[in-house]
Amino acid sequence: EAVLPYKGIVLFAVEGKYKMEVLFDELESADLVVDTVYKGGNISGKASEVLHVLLPNCSNSGGFRKVMRKDGSGLPAYVVLYTSMQELAWPDYLDEETGVFRYYGDNRTPGRNILDTPRKGNQLLEFVYDCLNSRDGSIRNIPPFLIFKKGAVGWDVQFLGLAAPGNPKISPDKDLVAFWRTMDGQRFQNYEAYFTVLDTKEPIDRNWLNALIYHHEENLQYAPEVWRKFINQGRNGIEPLVAKRLPKIPTKYDQLQSDVEGLACLDKIREHYHQNPYGFEHCA
Repeated sequence: EAVLPYKGIVLFAVEGKYKMEVLFDELESADLVVDTVYKGGNISGKASEVLHVLLPNCSNSGGFRKVMRKDGSGLPAYVVLYTSMQELAWPDYLDEETGVFRYYGDNRTPGRNILDTPRKGNQLLEFVYDCLNSRDGSIRNIPPFLIFKKGAVGWDVQFLGLAAPGNPKISPDKDLVAFWRTMDGQRFQNYEAYFTVLDTKEPIDRNWLNALIYHHEENLQYAPEVWRKFINQGRNGIEPLVAKRLPKIPTKYDQLQSDVEGLACLDKIREHYHQNPYGFEHCA
């Protein structure tokens, strides 16, 4: 293992693959780095939950976790979107190749109006996308969204990135859509929202999160450059974090013939090109 140049983050080699982790005792001082796993504690119950320790003023439960400003505006400072990515009925999904993140609202059972939810997540979505698509400067009221996915062990979580609502390639009438579902013979509505994970070049500074809460008018001096560009240019200023998939390289076993006829064929090829190995390039 080796310490990386990010506060509290350690690089581990597991079965030949590297992953970044932050131990529970280091959470309060750790910055946010994409794809890093933040480890839960060993105490039973919510005391071992990660996000309320890692993030200032964050609650310890829920898919929508709003952290409010302390300036009396009644506006959110930042919002955590937490997902397991495993609910079949509500398939939240991150497309790593485009940076587009699909997230479902919090009206997931019949019996309520689309906006009548305990955490008011759908109200928040309406507010945010209204701000995004207005021209009156209210885009500055949009809070940054921090996306976390449930980890593989216990209370662990993985940080998927800083996100902005909308996407330059998704039209304004498609980035927040209300749709109907039927459950137990009852119909109800929920929202399907589209965000974009931004291409942050550096770790997200904790000073920014604190400024968003306590000194919101000054927060942009600590904000990542991609967030400032989004606030200044709106949808067209969104720079997605694009991670192209590498082609899967066949293993030696996959490439070799495994039956008797195939092995005989390989022997013939080796014999033919024994004196001129580079000639096999033309054969291949």
